[in-house]
Amino acid sequence: MKRRMALILSILLILALFAGCGGTGTTPTAVPATQAPADQSTQAPATAAPATAKPTDAPQATAAPEPTPEPEPESPYKLAAGKYAVNEAGFPTEKYVYDQPFCTDDTVFTEWTTCYTPQYIPEGGWAEVPTWKGLAEMTGVHIEYDLVDSANRSQNFSVRLASDELDDILMQASSFYKAGSLKSAVEDGYFANLYDYREYMPCYMYEIYNRSQNNRDVMGRVFYDRTTIVSLTGLQYYYTPAMGYFLRQDWLDRLGMGKAEDVQTYDELHEVLTAMKSNFSEPGKEVYPYFINSNVESYQGATTCGYNTTVYTTSMNFRRVVNDKVEFCGTTEDDRAAMNMLSTWYAEGLISPQFHTFVSGEDYESGSHNDTLGCNLMPPNTWVEAERAGLDPNTDWEPMPRTKLYRGQILQYANPRKDFHYGSVCLNAKCENLPLALSWLDFWISDAGFEWTNWGPEGLLWEYNDQGEKRLSDFAIHNEAGLAWITAIYGCNPLGEFCMLDNLRSYYYDDGARAMTAFPVFTVSDYGGEYDWPSGVKLTDEESDETVSIFADLNTYFEEHYVLFVDGSVPMSDWDAFQESLRSFGFDRVEEIYQDAYDRYKAEEL
Repeated sequence: MKRRMALILSILLILALFAGCGGTGTTPTAVPATQAPADQSTQAPATAAPATAKPTDAPQATAAPEPTPEPEPESPYKLAAGKYAVNEAGFPTEKYVYDQPFCTDDTVFTEWTTCYTPQYIPEGGWAEVPTWKGLAEMTGVHIEYDLVDSANRSQNFSVRLASDELDDILMQASSFYKAGSLKSAVEDGYFANLYDYREYMPCYMYEIYNRSQNNRDVMGRVFYDRTTIVSLTGLQYYYTPAMGYFLRQDWLDRLGMGKAEDVQTYDELHEVLTAMKSNFSEPGKEVYPYFINSNVESYQGATTCGYNTTVYTTSMNFRRVVNDKVEFCGTTEDDRAAMNMLSTWYAEGLISPQFHTFVSGEDYESGSHNDTLGCNLMPPNTWVEAERAGLDPNTDWEPMPRTKLYRGQILQYANPRKDFHYGSVCLNAKCENLPLALSWLDFWISDAGFEWTNWGPEGLLWEYNDQGEKRLSDFAIHNEAGLAWITAIYGCNPLGEFCMLDNLRSYYYDDGARAMTAFPVFTVSDYGGEYDWPSGVKLTDEESDETVSIFADLNTYFEEHYVLFVDGSVPMSDWDAFQESLRSFGFDRVEEIYQDAYDRYKAEEL
């Protein structure tokens, strides 16, 4: 009987509990076990609420705790975006300091680049060079290098572009894109618009803003327009003219013709060259004292700066503006005068008949080392080396100022302050992780990245002397490749890649202090610069397409014929006919296009 009664009470209790859950909107109150009656046979059903309580006052049941959410996986990237202060113009107020490494998932990018002296790359390849191997460890970013022969870069890039097989990181690609304007390369999906990712390059943007305060051309060099950045151009840490002319001071001493630094005009230089030619030529060793290479002016602003032009015979690459009129170097009256001088000097035997074979970027030794050259174009970091290599143990090269037409002339072209070097980079728009790729490049501009990419690990390019001062190592100074080229393998290469170059890198040796004395001699302290072409002038896509089409034949004709005035193959009396021939290839239209672009630039600037 008791079992039956217990069973009935259990069923009634269960039914009462279900009834309490059925649609009343109130929360049922569980009965604590301590409230269970001692005599269940006489106890009221458990559904009855206490007499003093109202249904709405029933205490809420304690909710079961929510499950603790799984923590978000930590990002493998520690990038700069949103982590630094900016000024009113939106530029960073200081250099960003990157975490090392800032990538922990071993991301790999491909990079299209070059080396001008690949024969000196160590066994194991570029990625095993200690500097670049160490960079991967510092950043966590790994690079697969496509090291293309420098002579074939243009063709190689064209093939890759046509097949849409560009690498992620494209060193100097803006120099090889010929399918239209750089803006069209963005719109067609080849190059990324880096403006959209500018928050990932705080170090570069910091440098750009600060340099723009002293160089009006900086922003135009970086920004294609107000909302487009296609290419990042490498920076120079210091302003130092990269090349200039040196005179054989020991020859000047023997001739009693004063100091190299006092030779300031073309007439004064011509007098010196003539004396060198007549006094130091001997049977079997003809002296051709003045150096030019196959392009004539391999370093803009060094050879024909006094004529406010650039005699560059390979293509019509250089423009200037005179009284708001666009002019192309190679076509002006100043070019006629400059070419007339060079052709006269050639006819007088002051320029080597082999100048066509002296290729820019290659080491030219025969004239400077065997006493047949008296005025040579050199970078200061090869100065002492050239003296030691000279046949005469008394060889003494000394720097000569930029040559002028007359003393006191204010040069107006090709010698501006140069914050940039030749290296640059674009990013493939199809790169799968553009923020990380751009951060990797920006790290090069950071203080830590700048130091590492220029110098690499201690004991390779450099070491400390007894005074604790950084000095180039014997490996660097006496390397078979030459100092300039070996530092471009084991450190950054300003001729071909994006970086911030320590311009004084090649001068950290015992004689380096002497080499640096060339910089103030080459620097034009009273430079005017009124003719300099603004880098902010941009063509539209249609204009770019049209000029590319015209230049295809125009540059070929120019290259084949312009150089002939130097060696007299074409007399200067044919200059006007040459200019008319250029116009027959469409040069009038090219001038018109660039004039329109310049006028637009001026209107926006005002």
